[in-house]
Amino acid sequence: MLEIAVQDAAGARIAREEGADRVEACSALEVGGLTPSLAMVEACVVEGIPVCVLVRPRAGDFVYDDAEAAVIANDVRWVVSRGAAAVVVGALREGPAGLELDVARLRQWAEVARERNPEVDVVVHRCVDVLFGAGVGPAEVARQLAEVGGVTRVLSSGGKSRAGDGAPVLAQLKAELDRLGAGVTVMAGGGVALEAIPALREAGVEEFHMSARRQIPTGPTGPGGGQSVRSVTDGELVRAARAVIRGAQVHGD
Repeated sequence: MLEIAVQDAAGARIAREEGADRVEACSALEVGGLTPSLAMVEACVVEGIPVCVLVRPRAGDFVYDDAEAAVIANDVRWVVSRGAAAVVVGALREGPAGLELDVARLRQWAEVARERNPEVDVVVHRCVDVLFGAGVGPAEVARQLAEVGGVTRVLSSGGKSRAGDGAPVLAQLKAELDRLGAGVTVMAGGGVALEAIPALREAGVEEFHMSARRQIPTGPTGPGGGQSVRSVTDGELVRAARAVIRGAQVHGD
């Protein structure tokens, strides 16, 4: 299963044409991704590929106050009404032992999403990698995900900058989620290199999230001009990733 993070309808079209299974629509990938506009969500849905929508109102940490949480809930409600196949959310809180998943907020957002579409997927994003980085183990992260209830997938690099290096943690996370019967699929995301896909599959990972982008030059921007660049979805990278995943599946059989 290959998911491509895209920032526009052209990216969704390229991802579909080159064999991706679904896309994650977002904006501002340079800061890890933010909520896209509703018009952009609609434009991606029209391209005929399942669209997951990242709902993250700002850059920075994942500890949200009540006002920010309310914005996220409303964004979740509206993107599902515009045809999102999944919502991608995440939140942390300060618990007695340090940072932990904000189970209450995640549960609320999942409920809001399914008010509009009972079949919509709920994905917890790489906020879990902050927990891994803080020394929280896979068993505890799995327990917290299971406590939310109704989570479909979790996106993680295993707390590493490159998901291939986090394969042992992802394997442990998957094993714990399976043991708990949580029904949560582990999706590798964050620095997923093509050469790491076979090893990630050996660790039990079957779903892969990539941005598959390249930089292109654009015209002057900002006061005083100056050249700039922007990122676009690279069809060749999508095609190469699809080929590696299919090859790994054949090899695994």
